[in-house]
Amino acid sequence: MTPIELGDFAAMEPESPFPGVERRFFHAERSTVSRYTFAGGASFPLHHHPEEQVTLIESGSVTFTIDEQVHELTAGAWSVVGPDVPHGLTAGPDGATIIGIVTPRRTSSSDYTVVAQ
Repeated sequence: MTPIELGDFAAMEPESPFPGVERRFFHAERSTVSRYTFAGGASFPLHHHPEEQVTLIESGSVTFTIDEQVHELTAGAWSVVGPDVPHGLTAGPDGATIIGIVTPRRTSSSDYTVVAQ
């Protein structure tokens, strides 16, 4: 049985992987969960990784590019991106908050390959 863990994203120190992007994350036994806060117009560049990624838009809006297809997503929307599929997003003018869940668990928060910035 997996032990129970509790936490609060607000209590975590943020990282800033790209300008205007803050990330807080934790590793579960089989997945990595990240909460991203984007300033208006901030981007996470096109990248890929070997894990499947589920993205949940908590607030705001994003332009999400997935394998050369562009999608406009707003609060409440979600996506599933398969392993090694290039994807990236840019927040709308009012910014955005998203949750990203990757499985299997990553060994570090920066285990991805940037394709284009």
